[in-house]
Amino acid sequence: MALWWAGDAIFFFVVIPVVVVLLQRLARSALDVGKQIDTIHDQAGGIVIAVDDVKALIPTRDAVKGVGAGLTRYVKAVDRLL
Repeated sequence: MALWWAGDAIFFFVVIPVVVVLLQRLARSALDVGKQIDTIHDQAGGIVIAVDDVKALIPTRDAVKGVGAGLTRYVKAVDRLL
């Protein structure tokens, strides 16, 4: 019977507090992850806005290619004249 009481005492005064401490650390880590996810989500919104401006560069790229083709024809025409 004494071993039973000793086992109960160890369980209540050692095992349960250790489990509570570990669960608190786990909960704290989970909350930190939630905060970091919110931060990443906010920053991702800013990246999306910046990428929208890059989409506007596509017509500019096409215009530069057109100018390059026209410039090539012009140089060839001037080369034939000289």
